Amino acid sequence: MIAKTYLKQKRIKLFYLLALVIILFVLIIASVMIGSYNISVYECLKALVFKANSNSELVIWQMRLPEALTAILAGGGLALCGAVLQIVLKNPLASPFTLGISASSAFGAALAIFFGSAFFKNPYAVSFSAFLSSLVATLIIVFISKLKNASNETLILSGVAIGSLFSALLAILQYFSSDTQISAIIFWMFGDCSRTTYSEIFLIFGLFVVAFLFFLSKSIDYKLLQFGDDHARSLGVNAENLRIISMVVSSLLSASIVAFVGIIGFVGLVAPHIAKRLIGSDYFLASSAIIGAIILILADIIARNILGNVVLPVGIITSFIGAPVFFYLIIRGKR
Repeated sequence: MIAKTYLKQKRIKLFYLLALVIILFVLIIASVMIGSYNISVYECLKALVFKANSNSELVIWQMRLPEALTAILAGGGLALCGAVLQIVLKNPLASPFTLGISASSAFGAALAIFFGSAFFKNPYAVSFSAFLSSLVATLIIVFISKLKNASNETLILSGVAIGSLFSALLAILQYFSSDTQISAIIFWMFGDCSRTTYSEIFLIFGLFVVAFLFFLSKSIDYKLLQFGDDHARSLGVNAENLRIISMVVSSLLSASIVAFVGIIGFVGLVAPHIAKRLIGSDYFLASSAIIGAIILILADIIARNILGNVVLPVGIITSFIGAPVFFYLIIRGKR
């Protein structure tokens, strides 16, 4: 009887997961079709499958498809990192940005923009500088985690402190920047999925696949870790090493995404909570990634169409969507 109930619940969760995949696919088609220049279903399929020479093909392949793919990878990657961090830190508020990665990335990008004309000539200088700055924050967190008796709460508080430090450094740079530099810094800080090229998309995709496969290989260890470090150690899991390695991999993936896309809040925090309430602990990593991709591609569609010809940064939309959703989850959880 118990086995039949378990199998039934498993099938229901698989059905939900399949439904999420279908929703994501529909949103991808909608993202490619809807915009200031609307494209019909027939033109969309014709341009995607047959690559007919037309305005629709140019819009789809050069503008909307890269943006949709970026939204999927960025949303899925940030949500995946948030899910893993919430497991290993045993804190529902853990996310890549809770650990100060967003603030450190913003400082690195601002540093490249501030000294751009004198030192940085490469077009990827801003992204590379943001990535390196994120690594600094990651190394600080790893160093703190290796300290004796460094609890999970200590790591979260350390992330908040690191974020405050880099925010202060960013404010100093902005104070001494010109109007043009300030505009460039603010523009970078607004998350935007339309900046990436196909080469950058392939890079993010490669990092996402490697990180996802690593997390998937440790899924059983993560389940054991939820019962406590002592219980996990008794079953052969090195809880401390698993926590550190998972944090490093999560930080590297999220830093790579932020370096190319900019700061996008709430996705890595909200998506794992929705996945846990919708599907539960089974398929938690996959469902979190899919829900994160759905949230960001939906936010990107809204950002491109809510004000007609004016395109809003997607980071603004995710904050507007994420905050009420998170409040709702908190209230429902209390009940």
